[in-house]
Amino acid sequence: MASKTIEIPILIAGGGPVGLALALDLNFHGTPSLVVERTATTGKEPLAKAGTFNERTMEFCRRWGLIDRIAEGFPDDLPRDTVYCTALDGELLGRSSVPSARDRGIPPVSPEMMRRCPQYKFDPILADGVMASEHAGIRYNTRMDRFEQDEDGVTSWLTDLESNEQIIVRSQYLVGCDGVRSTVREGLNIPLEVIADLDYSLSAMIEIDDIDPFHTFGRCERFMFIGPEGTWANMTSVDGLKLWRFTVVGVEASLQPEKFDIDSVIRRAFGNAGVPYTIKKVVPWRRAQTLARHYGHGRVMLAGDSTHTTSPTGGHGVNTGIADAVGLSWVLSALVDGWGTPGLLQAYEAERRPVALRNFGSSTENYKVWVAKGMDNVLADGPLGVAARRNIGNFMQSGLQQEWYSQGIALGYRYENSPVIIPDGTPAPQDHPSFYFPTARPGHRAPHAWLADGRSIIDLFGPGFVLLDFGAEPQDVDALCRAAQSSGVPLRIERIAQPEVAALYQRKLVLVRPDGHVAWRADVAPADTHAIFERLRGAHLILEQQHV
Repeated sequence: MASKTIEIPILIAGGGPVGLALALDLNFHGTPSLVVERTATTGKEPLAKAGTFNERTMEFCRRWGLIDRIAEGFPDDLPRDTVYCTALDGELLGRSSVPSARDRGIPPVSPEMMRRCPQYKFDPILADGVMASEHAGIRYNTRMDRFEQDEDGVTSWLTDLESNEQIIVRSQYLVGCDGVRSTVREGLNIPLEVIADLDYSLSAMIEIDDIDPFHTFGRCERFMFIGPEGTWANMTSVDGLKLWRFTVVGVEASLQPEKFDIDSVIRRAFGNAGVPYTIKKVVPWRRAQTLARHYGHGRVMLAGDSTHTTSPTGGHGVNTGIADAVGLSWVLSALVDGWGTPGLLQAYEAERRPVALRNFGSSTENYKVWVAKGMDNVLADGPLGVAARRNIGNFMQSGLQQEWYSQGIALGYRYENSPVIIPDGTPAPQDHPSFYFPTARPGHRAPHAWLADGRSIIDLFGPGFVLLDFGAEPQDVDALCRAAQSSGVPLRIERIAQPEVAALYQRKLVLVRPDGHVAWRADVAPADTHAIFERLRGAHLILEQQHV
């Protein structure tokens, strides 16, 4: 069997949204990469996958120049409301109102709003961005078979599934973005541990030409069907038009699509409304929170579903994975460029693993509301039923507030305990799933503010580090510049003469990493400026290991 060899700084196994995001962000930093994906093309089949992309993910897409295409992926006038009911022709229990994209507008804490876009549209947009980029590429029909790493790099053996040709790739680093059954993670012998095993579910993609004439609840994005057993099914608009995801919730054993009577469950939800529908595909799945014990080893790293899976109650899975990619891309770029140290790879795990656990917690709390007990009288007649339905509706609306409004999850995560963040001793703000509290405290996302020239301050960040100078007069930053140069760290100075922005950042000097997180801040540079950049590039971690 013939073989050929490819050399590339970064090899990415898996062409889903996380692998594509990693390639796009590596391109942003000027680092070449190659994505290998075993399927023939980027998935365009409507499946029960992600469709909600939070503000932070959209900030990354802004960085990659993809916002306009993503915004076109879902009608901007559809209210994101959730209706709680017993059936389409049954009782209305309550409603969680979430404005449409058109009515919601850009939030004050970000230059971008959360967007809906079905993954079968979102992934090809990312793939098009990769293929149009200067430094990234994709090989489809290519299977990752195995790899070996040494002190200088990683050798991977792949198979071209069309020609059966063997391909050998020599890379400086390999990243597994190849999903829950990750070949890369298995090759590292890193277990995926179950944090919480919640249930088995089954989702059907169904097509309905127009559902609005068949109920009296008004336009909405989602129906949650509630009976004495709690939430037994939900139906969510996939494309804002005709395609819906109908999910059977909370069964104890895996469902076999060929044996399960999905039509009877859909008929229970639709009642006697007479809704004509077509089932396009039925997929069983396991609702579980899983987390890899480690996020990589040596020159081989992991991101996305290869490290964590979560209940979709909140839409945090793909957003957490894309943030993994951005958190890893600058680290790999720093290593390839020669100024980063392997200590940054340790910091990647130390930063991102706690975020996954945090986001799991929010998803689990949402799921608990879905399947809560105490709904026995939801179908009862008379005053008992009226009171029960009112109470259940209020319970669902209040209990799921953090699922429909999760700006705190999107923007409020922090790396305050990271070994490559320099704390300043200020207290941490509240970490609330729904509400984001802007802060430039080290470890947090550098907060958004509009600049006088119309840009967001977020547009200034990366590649390299950015030193923000908020002094009324330009600060003496020569020592910091010399220290950065001595450590090889790319540094750019941005002087901002806007008092309202200075008040938001609270210090005259704020150093922001390539991923947009604050690394250090103070009013004056310290005496030992060299120590700052040695810490920020992870050099101290290597020295600590050498002395152990």
